[in-house]
Amino acid sequence: MNPDSEDTGEYRVVRRTPKGSPGWSTPKRIAAAGLAGLLFIGVVLGAGAAWGLWSFSKIQRVDLNLAEVNSPTEPMNVLIVGSDSRADIEEGDPGAGGMLGKDAPTGQRADSLLIARIDPGSDRIDLLSVPRDLWVPISGKDSKQRINSAYAQSTQAVVDTVQESLGIPINHFVEVDFSGFQSLVEAIGGVPMYFDHPVRDGNSGLEIGVKGCHVLDGQNGLAFARSRHLEWNNGVKWVSDPTGDLGRMTRQQLLTRAALAKAQTLGLNNVGTLKSLVDAGLGSVKLDDSLGTGDLVALGKRFSSFDPERLQTHSLPVVPFRTDGGAAVVLVDDAAAQPVLDLFRGTAVAAAVTTTTAPPPSVDEVTVTVVNASGKEGQARRVSFVLITGGFIEGAVEPSDKTVPHTVIAYPKGQRRMAELVAPWISAAPE
Repeated sequence: MNPDSEDTGEYRVVRRTPKGSPGWSTPKRIAAAGLAGLLFIGVVLGAGAAWGLWSFSKIQRVDLNLAEVNSPTEPMNVLIVGSDSRADIEEGDPGAGGMLGKDAPTGQRADSLLIARIDPGSDRIDLLSVPRDLWVPISGKDSKQRINSAYAQSTQAVVDTVQESLGIPINHFVEVDFSGFQSLVEAIGGVPMYFDHPVRDGNSGLEIGVKGCHVLDGQNGLAFARSRHLEWNNGVKWVSDPTGDLGRMTRQQLLTRAALAKAQTLGLNNVGTLKSLVDAGLGSVKLDDSLGTGDLVALGKRFSSFDPERLQTHSLPVVPFRTDGGAAVVLVDDAAAQPVLDLFRGTAVAAAVTTTTAPPPSVDEVTVTVVNASGKEGQARRVSFVLITGGFIEGAVEPSDKTVPHTVIAYPKGQRRMAELVAPWISAAPE
């Protein structure tokens, strides 16, 4: 498969990343849990078939205290959680080695947190990624912890923690576990992706031995999405990817885009295809008990022809923080986060999404110069590498003769939209 080709009818191939990047690129970041949850719900909503709605009634339900929505036409916020529970994974299962090793966590935590704001009145869907290392007060406790740890307490605790710490009302809830992610990737026949270099991650189990187009099955798709210690081969040696969690979120988004593109080619009006996808989610997806079949029918009619390109994604602006115990976490950047929080709180009017205006810029149109004003040696080079990894064009890397207390994104007049593409990667707002 040629990475620069058009849709072949069987697979829509992800385009090649800019020369020099280690094999992936994307302007947006969405958690892998969002992929599985949105694929499953999207199939039921979009198809609106009797099988889908009948099967939907068999999904596991969770009794939760949630903010109410008065009518199906009002905006609603859906909390989508990717659980890292290993409870249903056996030692002999494919890919289990990457999840059941001696260093694998026990119990249950939220591996990914995503809030989807669905507005039937304006045919708009917004997505907000919440960092799992966000340091917040945990609902029902007298201490602060990472937000993903709330899930170990209870499902209600993670809902309450999100609502209390971010001020965003949660109207519905979706949970997808690791096995559900694998099943849904398998149900769409795998995800085709192009790699510019061989890549591997001994922790997650990822192993792509040769460059080129590979169809990732459920096992490899999950290993790719979970990879935090990725290495890529430059033809001479294996090189560690220094981007860590940021790189992992990048890979999750790339997989999401490729999987949604593949799902579009499946013909979801086909009952057999629909049955396969819905059945894949029955044992691994949980929904709140207030999301009824009637709600799905109404939403399905409204969004049956929704264009995925109209999907609006947002990242929560954060600043780094070191706890008293020395843990590296992040805090909400209150000033920079206010606009996106207001949007999801329903206290701000969202800008209209239109396809009649000029298309938004993409990362491969943006050249970024990085100036090191942090006083930390090598910081600018590391940031530049992260941006190149994400598909931005490499600009100059320069030292500064002074230091500044926080990151600043400067841009020429009329180029704010390009600056806004850079902001999520470095947790700063354009100035």
